[in-house]
Amino acid sequence: MIILGIIATLATFVFITALIFIFFEKTKKIGIQIAPISLVLALSLFFIMGALNRESHESKTEDVTAATERNTDEPSIEEEPIDYEDEEDDTIHHEVDWSVKENNVEFSIDQVSVIKQDLESGDQGMIGVHFIIDNKSNKDITTYPAQGTLLTSTREQIKANIAQSEHFDGDIMSGAKTDGFVVFPVKNLNNPEDINSVRVKWNFYPDKNTAQGVKELNAQLSFIS
Repeated sequence: MIILGIIATLATFVFITALIFIFFEKTKKIGIQIAPISLVLALSLFFIMGALNRESHESKTEDVTAATERNTDEPSIEEEPIDYEDEEDDTIHHEVDWSVKENNVEFSIDQVSVIKQDLESGDQGMIGVHFIIDNKSNKDITTYPAQGTLLTSTREQIKANIAQSEHFDGDIMSGAKTDGFVVFPVKNLNNPEDINSVRVKWNFYPDKNTAQGVKELNAQLSFIS
């Protein structure tokens, strides 16, 4: 029973993560694929656990009726998914047009998504920033947007969440082009429309083989809510 409970909890966590993925264009397809599978797995495990509990109870009390059996297993089937289905995410996607060229490497940001959602960490939402990095230089570079810092128009300074961000940065070879979302958890967010601009900064090493010449890139992004 304990093992089933652990697996059911993990399946529920995967389902929540898949729901978050759906709100980002780059991970939407993965979220759509994972969400139904993880939901079915979680519900099945909770159903099995309810059935096992019911059988254990029947072995000790022979007078349990069929009506009582239905009442004991129905909550485990119906109540578990309600918490997630009733969660209403308020999301705003902002198209932006920001780019800069440094040492023949072009950095671009074309989308900022503001999501209102109560997270297990206690944060009230998140901001996803979509980066595009095009290394047209003749050197391998190193850059870390997923370790960057964001400042909101509501004056909240936020460090990027590396675990939730896509893995596209770090060492980038000469001639390579890569892109991905960096996620910044927002501690205080009553309404996505409250944020009408963000400032993002991160480090860029024009030559990955040396720390000399490191630059701090800075993007000021304004949008109408």
